[in-house]
Amino acid sequence: RVTLLVAVVVVLFGTAPAFVEPPAQQEQEKLPAVDRESEGWAHFASIEDGFSANFPGKPKIEQATYPTEYRMRLPARVYSAEDALGRYSTTVVDYRGIQKLHDAAEARCRAAAAKGAAGLDGDACQNDYRVEVAGAVDYAAWTLMSQDGVKTTRYLWYHLEMVAGRFLQLTNPDQSRTIAAVHQHQGRVYVHKATVMKGMPEPILFMQSLAWVNRAGKNIRYKTFYTEGYGEWRYPAPVPPRVERDMLDLGY
Repeated sequence: RVTLLVAVVVVLFGTAPAFVEPPAQQEQEKLPAVDRESEGWAHFASIEDGFSANFPGKPKIEQATYPTEYRMRLPARVYSAEDALGRYSTTVVDYRGIQKLHDAAEARCRAAAAKGAAGLDGDACQNDYRVEVAGAVDYAAWTLMSQDGVKTTRYLWYHLEMVAGRFLQLTNPDQSRTIAAVHQHQGRVYVHKATVMKGMPEPILFMQSLAWVNRAGKNIRYKTFYTEGYGEWRYPAPVPPRVERDMLDLGY
Protein backbone atom coordinates (compact mmCIF):
# COMPACT_ATOMS: atom_id res chain seq x y z
CA ARG A 1 0.00 0.00 0.00
CA VAL A 2 2.79 2.42 0.83
CA THR A 3 5.77 2.17 -1.44
CA LEU A 4 8.24 4.41 0.32
CA LEU A 5 8.24 3.16 3.90
CA VAL A 6 11.69 1.66 3.85
CA ALA A 7 13.70 3.38 6.51
CA VAL A 8 12.50 4.62 9.83
CA VAL A 9 13.02 7.58 12.05
CA VAL A 10 10.93 9.18 14.76
CA VAL A 11 10.11 12.37 16.68
CA LEU A 12 10.92 13.57 20.18
CA PHE A 13 9.61 11.44 23.02
CA GLY A 14 6.29 12.46 24.54
CA THR A 15 2.70 11.43 24.21
CA ALA A 16 1.70 14.45 22.16
CA PRO A 17 3.65 16.04 19.28
CA ALA A 18 5.75 19.02 20.27
CA PHE A 19 3.59 21.39 18.23
CA VAL A 20 0.30 20.37 19.84
CA GLU A 21 -0.65 22.04 23.08
CA PRO A 22 -1.66 19.41 25.68
CA PRO A 23 -5.03 19.60 27.42
CA ALA A 24 -5.40 21.08 30.87
CA GLN A 25 -4.70 18.80 33.83
CA GLN A 26 -8.38 18.54 34.78
CA GLU A 27 -9.23 17.47 31.23
CA GLN A 28 -6.43 14.89 31.23
CA GLU A 29 -7.81 13.25 34.37
CA LYS A 30 -11.09 12.52 32.59
CA LEU A 31 -9.42 10.80 29.63
CA PRO A 32 -9.05 7.02 29.36
CA ALA A 33 -5.71 5.58 30.44
CA VAL A 34 -3.59 3.20 28.40
CA ASP A 35 -4.70 -0.40 28.83
CA ARG A 36 -1.58 -1.96 30.37
CA GLU A 37 -3.11 -5.44 30.38
CA SER A 38 -3.18 -5.70 26.59
CA GLU A 39 0.34 -4.82 25.48
CA GLY A 40 0.27 -6.95 22.32
CA TRP A 41 0.02 -5.21 18.97
CA ALA A 42 -3.58 -4.92 17.81
CA HIS A 43 -5.61 -3.21 15.12
CA PHE A 44 -7.33 0.00 16.28
CA ALA A 45 -9.91 2.01 14.35
CA SER A 46 -11.37 5.44 15.11
CA ILE A 47 -14.63 5.84 13.21
CA GLU A 48 -14.94 9.35 14.59
CA ASP A 49 -11.58 10.47 13.20
CA GLY A 50 -11.62 8.31 10.07
CA PHE A 51 -8.45 6.25 10.42
CA SER A 52 -7.09 2.93 11.62
CA ALA A 53 -3.64 1.74 12.66
CA ASN A 54 -1.82 -0.92 14.66
CA PHE A 55 -0.85 0.07 18.21
CA PRO A 56 0.96 -1.82 20.99
CA GLY A 57 -2.07 -2.17 23.22
CA LYS A 58 -5.04 0.15 23.45
CA PRO A 59 -3.93 3.72 22.61
CA LYS A 60 -4.37 6.54 25.07
CA ILE A 61 -6.62 9.30 23.69
CA GLU A 62 -6.05 12.95 24.63
CA GLN A 63 -7.81 16.13 23.58
CA ALA A 64 -5.48 18.91 22.46
CA THR A 65 -5.36 22.33 20.79
CA TYR A 66 -3.43 22.78 17.56
CA PRO A 67 -2.06 26.24 16.61
CA THR A 68 -2.12 26.68 12.83
CA GLU A 69 0.24 28.62 10.56
CA TYR A 70 -2.12 31.62 10.55
CA ARG A 71 -2.59 31.69 14.31
CA MET A 72 -5.91 29.87 14.50
CA ARG A 73 -6.51 27.29 17.22
CA LEU A 74 -8.10 24.02 16.16
CA PRO A 75 -9.33 20.99 18.13
CA ALA A 76 -7.17 17.87 17.88
CA ARG A 77 -6.96 14.38 19.30
CA VAL A 78 -3.75 12.50 20.03
CA TYR A 79 -3.79 8.69 19.97
CA SER A 80 -0.62 7.35 21.59
CA ALA A 81 0.97 4.17 22.93
CA GLU A 82 4.42 2.83 23.74
CA ASP A 83 6.32 -0.41 24.18
CA ALA A 84 9.88 -1.42 24.98
CA LEU A 85 11.07 -0.35 21.53
CA GLY A 86 9.51 3.08 21.14
CA ARG A 87 6.60 5.49 21.30
CA TYR A 88 3.87 5.86 18.71
CA SER A 89 1.20 8.45 18.05
CA THR A 90 -1.38 9.60 15.53
CA THR A 91 -2.48 13.21 15.90
CA VAL A 92 -5.72 14.17 14.14
CA VAL A 93 -6.38 17.90 13.66
CA ASP A 94 -9.90 18.94 12.70
CA TYR A 95 -9.71 21.63 9.99
CA ARG A 96 -13.41 21.52 9.13
CA GLY A 97 -14.15 24.73 11.04
CA ILE A 98 -11.18 26.70 9.72
CA GLN A 99 -13.16 28.79 7.20
CA LYS A 100 -15.50 30.13 9.89
CA LEU A 101 -12.50 31.13 12.01
CA HIS A 102 -10.89 33.02 9.13
CA ASP A 103 -14.19 34.65 8.14
CA ALA A 104 -14.66 35.85 11.72
CA ALA A 105 -11.10 37.16 11.91
CA GLU A 106 -11.56 39.04 8.64
CA ALA A 107 -14.80 40.59 9.88
CA ARG A 108 -13.18 41.74 13.12
CA CYS A 109 -10.25 43.22 11.21
CA ARG A 110 -12.47 45.14 8.79
CA ALA A 111 -14.60 46.45 11.65
CA ALA A 112 -11.47 47.72 13.40
CA ALA A 113 -10.15 49.23 10.15
CA ALA A 114 -13.45 51.05 9.62
CA LYS A 115 -12.98 52.67 13.01
CA GLY A 116 -9.55 53.91 11.96
CA ALA A 117 -7.34 51.35 13.70
CA ALA A 118 -3.68 52.11 12.93
CA GLY A 119 -1.97 49.89 10.37
CA LEU A 120 -5.15 48.22 9.15
CA ASP A 121 -6.27 48.43 5.52
CA GLY A 122 -7.75 46.09 2.95
CA ASP A 123 -4.62 43.98 2.54
CA ALA A 124 -4.18 43.62 6.29
CA CYS A 125 -7.67 42.11 6.51
CA GLN A 126 -7.29 39.50 3.78
CA ASN A 127 -8.86 36.09 4.35
CA ASP A 128 -6.20 33.35 4.41
CA TYR A 129 -8.60 30.41 4.61
CA ARG A 130 -7.62 28.83 1.27
CA VAL A 131 -3.91 29.34 1.87
CA GLU A 132 -4.25 27.79 5.33
CA VAL A 133 -5.91 24.67 3.94
CA ALA A 134 -3.57 24.33 0.95
CA GLY A 135 -0.47 24.57 3.16
CA ALA A 136 -1.67 22.54 6.14
CA VAL A 137 0.39 19.43 5.39
CA ASP A 138 3.60 21.35 4.68
CA TYR A 139 3.17 23.42 7.83
CA ALA A 140 2.73 20.30 9.98
CA ALA A 141 5.81 18.75 8.38
CA TRP A 142 7.85 21.94 8.83
CA THR A 143 6.86 22.09 12.50
CA LEU A 144 8.35 18.63 13.01
CA MET A 145 11.53 19.46 11.09
CA SER A 146 12.12 22.83 12.78
CA GLN A 147 12.35 21.52 16.35
CA ASP A 148 15.58 22.46 18.14
CA GLY A 149 18.44 20.09 17.37
CA VAL A 150 16.44 17.89 14.97
CA LYS A 151 18.16 16.87 11.74
CA THR A 152 16.02 16.01 8.73
CA THR A 153 17.51 13.08 6.84
CA ARG A 154 14.66 12.53 4.39
CA TYR A 155 11.67 14.55 3.22
CA LEU A 156 9.53 13.68 0.22
CA TRP A 157 6.08 13.45 -1.29
CA TYR A 158 4.34 10.10 -1.21
CA HIS A 159 0.88 8.62 -0.85
CA LEU A 160 -1.05 6.19 1.31
CA GLU A 161 -4.03 4.46 -0.32
CA MET A 162 -3.65 7.20 -2.99
CA VAL A 163 -4.04 9.99 -0.40
CA ALA A 164 -1.18 12.45 -0.98
CA GLY A 165 1.12 13.28 1.92
CA ARG A 166 4.65 13.92 3.12
CA PHE A 167 7.16 11.40 4.45
CA LEU A 168 9.88 12.44 6.91
CA GLN A 169 12.86 10.84 8.60
CA LEU A 170 14.40 12.74 11.50
CA THR A 171 17.32 12.30 13.87
CA ASN A 172 16.79 13.83 17.30
CA PRO A 173 19.43 15.45 19.57
CA ASP A 174 19.66 12.27 21.71
CA GLN A 175 20.21 10.22 18.52
CA SER A 176 16.78 8.64 18.72
CA ARG A 177 15.14 8.34 15.33
CA THR A 178 11.74 9.49 14.14
CA ILE A 179 9.72 8.52 11.10
CA ALA A 180 6.58 10.50 10.35
CA ALA A 181 3.85 10.67 7.74
CA VAL A 182 1.59 13.69 7.33
CA HIS A 183 -1.67 13.51 5.38
CA GLN A 184 -4.77 15.61 4.77
CA HIS A 185 -8.05 13.78 4.25
CA GLN A 186 -11.69 14.88 4.35
CA GLY A 187 -11.14 17.99 6.44
CA ARG A 188 -8.53 16.63 8.83
CA VAL A 189 -4.74 16.61 9.05
CA TYR A 190 -3.08 13.41 10.30
CA VAL A 191 0.42 13.30 11.82
CA HIS A 192 1.39 9.63 12.17
CA LYS A 193 4.78 9.14 13.81
CA ALA A 194 6.96 6.84 15.84
CA THR A 195 10.18 7.34 17.82
CA VAL A 196 12.75 4.69 18.67
CA MET A 197 16.05 4.98 20.49
CA LYS A 198 19.36 4.60 18.67
CA GLY A 199 19.95 1.01 17.63
CA MET A 200 16.33 -0.07 17.98
CA PRO A 201 14.48 -1.77 15.08
CA GLU A 202 12.54 0.38 12.67
CA PRO A 203 8.83 0.78 13.57
CA ILE A 204 7.54 -0.61 10.29
CA LEU A 205 4.57 -2.38 11.91
CA PHE A 206 3.19 0.94 13.10
CA MET A 207 4.07 3.13 10.13
CA GLN A 208 2.72 0.81 7.45
CA SER A 209 -0.53 0.16 9.29
CA LEU A 210 -2.12 3.59 8.82
CA ALA A 211 -5.33 3.46 6.77
CA TRP A 212 -8.50 5.47 6.15
CA VAL A 213 -11.92 4.22 7.23
CA ASN A 214 -15.48 5.31 6.47
CA ARG A 215 -18.39 5.65 8.89
CA ALA A 216 -18.97 1.90 8.69
CA GLY A 217 -15.33 1.14 9.54
CA LYS A 218 -14.49 -0.08 6.04
CA ASN A 219 -11.13 0.67 4.45
CA ILE A 220 -10.96 3.49 1.86
CA ARG A 221 -8.66 3.33 -1.17
CA TYR A 222 -8.91 5.90 -3.95
CA LYS A 223 -8.57 5.09 -7.64
CA THR A 224 -6.79 8.38 -8.40
CA PHE A 225 -4.61 10.60 -6.23
CA TYR A 226 -6.57 12.39 -3.51
CA THR A 227 -5.32 15.89 -2.70
CA GLU A 228 -7.44 18.04 -0.39
CA GLY A 229 -9.07 20.97 -2.13
CA TYR A 230 -7.97 20.11 -5.66
CA GLY A 231 -9.64 18.47 -8.64
CA GLU A 232 -8.63 15.31 -10.43
CA TRP A 233 -5.00 15.10 -11.57
CA ARG A 234 -4.84 14.85 -15.34
CA TYR A 235 -2.93 16.33 -18.29
CA PRO A 236 -3.60 18.65 -19.90
CA ALA A 237 -4.88 20.02 -16.61
CA PRO A 238 -8.09 22.07 -16.54
CA VAL A 239 -7.32 25.79 -16.70
CA PRO A 240 -8.74 27.73 -13.73
CA PRO A 241 -10.20 31.22 -14.25
CA ARG A 242 -7.46 33.71 -15.10
CA VAL A 243 -6.66 37.08 -16.62
CA GLU A 244 -4.27 37.49 -19.55
CA ARG A 245 -2.71 40.90 -20.28
CA ASP A 246 0.32 42.54 -21.81
CA MET A 247 3.37 42.66 -19.56
CA LEU A 248 3.52 46.46 -19.95
CA ASP A 249 -0.10 46.89 -18.92
CA LEU A 250 0.01 47.47 -15.18
CA GLY A 251 -3.69 48.13 -14.87
CA TYR A 252 -6.07 45.77 -13.12
